[in-house]
Formats: sequence, structure tokens, C-alpha cells
Amino acid sequence: MTSSNFRLDINPSDLGVGGKAKPKGSTFDSVMGNLYPSIVSIAQFASESFAAAGTYEFQKAEAKRATAEAKRQYWTQYAAQSQENYRNYEYQLNSWYREADYVEKRRQYEQQLAEQQAVYKGAVATAATKNFERQLADIEGRFYEEEAKETIELENIRAQTIAAGAKKVAGGQVGRTVERLQNQFNQQYLANLSNRQITRNFRIADKLRVAEAANVARENTSNQVQYYTPQPIADPIKPLAPLPITSVAPAAVSGPSESALTLQIATSAFDAFKNYRSMLPPDPKQVAPTSSYKQTKAGTENTTVQSQEGQ
Repeated sequence: MTSSNFRLDINPSDLGVGGKAKPKGSTFDSVMGNLYPSIVSIAQFASESFAAAGTYEFQKAEAKRATAEAKRQYWTQYAAQSQENYRNYEYQLNSWYREADYVEKRRQYEQQLAEQQAVYKGAVATAATKNFERQLADIEGRFYEEEAKETIELENIRAQTIAAGAKKVAGGQVGRTVERLQNQFNQQYLANLSNRQITRNFRIADKLRVAEAANVARENTSNQVQYYTPQPIADPIKPLAPLPITSVAPAAVSGPSESALTLQIATSAFDAFKNYRSMLPPDPKQVAPTSSYKQTKAGTENTTVQSQEGQ
């Protein structure tokens, strides 16, 4: 070995000469090595917890907003439907009032038509009856006129026979001639009387037939005018008031679960603890103590090896 293979910058403190040897890890490094993982783990847990709490509060506020919006829409639609129902009811009610007024006026009009037709029919019947009375009077007048005519004719025949008999008596003809004239008058009178009875029966029958025909004409004239039957008019149906709206208010929108938040925070705490454990320095291994000479020799050999490798 040459002199260049030896370490020339040896610190006496490393050899234990002129001072104490420096330990492998200081108290500050140990404290910082243990504190840094704690800070990181706490920051991780705090950030995740705050994020979970923020998300929970946001979802909770969103659920309240959605519930309020659903209720607003429900009550708006409820009010609009109620207003529409009452508007329709008012329109139907006004229509019913108009129809009811029209029906009442139409019924009054139909009743007036019936009364006017009844008055007209009564007037026609009265006129037909008076005309029938005149016809009956004419029939009776003609009948009694013919009866009087026949009676006058019989009386004229009897007067002529009496006058003829008186003339014979005045002429000096008496006895059988006068008797013969009397018998001739009696036979002629009886014949005329028999004929008068027959013709009288015919006239009575003719009078009855004419009277019946006149009565039929009177009834036909009266029946030609019919009574007016008022047309039936149905009453309009009155609309019913709108029923209360049967509806179900919207249920509240379910918000985030507190149990889920608790579980998420607990999971964050567990993850932070695992991260903390993973960042801790490993435990120092137990090695056997060595003398200062061996340490110096081992350091010199290491320096010599490094020098050779550099050459």
C-alpha cells in the first residue's frame, strides 16, 4: 500500500481521542422523525374529515333546498288547480243561471200558447154552436111551415066542400046530392090526412137527419182546433261545487346519512393511523459493541478501499 491509500483527514473525535464520539442519531433528529409522521397524519385526517363534513353539509343543504322546491311546486300547482276548478265552477254556474232563466221563460211562453189556443178553441166552439142553433131554428121553421101549409090545404079542401054543399042546397038540390058531396069530402079529407101523416113522418126524419148532420158539422168545426200541449222542457242540471283537492304533500328529500359520515371519518382516522405507522423510522437493530481500535481499523480499511477505487 502507498501513502495515498491511507485516510489523512481522520477526526480525532471519531477515534475517541480528544473528545467524545458523536452518536449516530441526535435527540432533535429523533424528535423530528417521530413528529413529522404525526403532523402529516393529523393533516391528512383533518383534511379528509373537513372534506367529508363539507360534503355532508352541502348534501344536507341540497336536500333541504330540494324539499323546499318540491313543496313550492306542490303548493303552486295546488293553488293553480284550485283556482282553475273554481273558475270552471263559476263558468258552469253562470251558464246554469242563464239556462234556468231561458227554461222558465220558455215554459211561460208555452203556457201562454196553451191559454191562447184554449181561448181560440172556445171561441170556435161557441161560434159553431151558435151556427148550429141557427140551423136548428131554420130546420124547425121549415118543418112547421110545411105543417101549416098542409093544414091550410086541408082546411081549404074542407071549405071548398062546404061551399059546394051550400051551393047545391041553395040551388034546390038536397038529400042524396048533399050527402054524396059530404061523403066525397070525408073520403078526400081522410086521404089527405093519411098522406099528411106519412109526409109528416118523412119530414120529421129529414129534420132529424139534417139536425144530426148540422151537429156533426159543429163538432168537426170545434174539433178541428186542437188544444195546445206545452212542450216539456227539462230543467238544467245545477253544477256541484268543486270538491277539495285530495293530494299528498311531497315527502322531505332524504339527506346524507350521519352514520355514513361517522364511518367515513372513522375510515379517515384509520387510514391516517396506518399512514402514520408507515412513515415511522424503523426500530434500530441491536449490534455487538466494538473497541475503538477495531472501529479505527475498519474506518482506515474503508478509506483505503475508496482511494483505490478512485485511482
